[in-house]
Amino acid sequence: MSGKKRPEDPSSQHREDGLEDRLHNTKFLLKQYRRIAYSVQVSENELNLRMEMEHGTKLSTFEANAELAGVDLTGTKLEGYTKSVIRSRKMLQIIQSALNTVRSDPDHGDLMYQVLFFTYFSPVKPRNREVILAELDKLSYPMSMVTYHSYLNMAVKAIDHILWGYTARDCKEIIEAFLS
Repeated sequence: MSGKKRPEDPSSQHREDGLEDRLHNTKFLLKQYRRIAYSVQVSENELNLRMEMEHGTKLSTFEANAELAGVDLTGTKLEGYTKSVIRSRKMLQIIQSALNTVRSDPDHGDLMYQVLFFTYFSPVKPRNREVILAELDKLSYPMSMVTYHSYLNMAVKAIDHILWGYTARDCKEIIEAFLS
């Protein structure tokens, strides 16, 4: 490690009982991001090939304006497949937008962004956590493995709130009491 100042360890400020339970779905989603992005890319490439062969247009042209593209997929095998690919691509855009929103956090935004990016979003999955720590160190964020995990938990919690909303996670008891 270099002689740079280490970021503060956030673990004492941000640990809560049940944090792992509350983040389970978001962590699972993030862990699957690279695989999902790859699958969507493969599906989109296959769909583009099929649309070009059958209709002489690409998905991007169709998506922008199906009427101008002169393509009506209603009732065809491609209709459901096209909707699925478009829906999946939009889901990836929502996740990417949430990652970019994390970066705007006034306290630790860029650090949380970098931790999330290298852990879940970089095009090539890092071999191990040490590779992630080395990349963070290059960006002037030297830290121990314990501090990394503390920031990772903080960042996952931040993206969790952005994706699923504050109310849905943190006010569950109030909502349940209101509904009963």
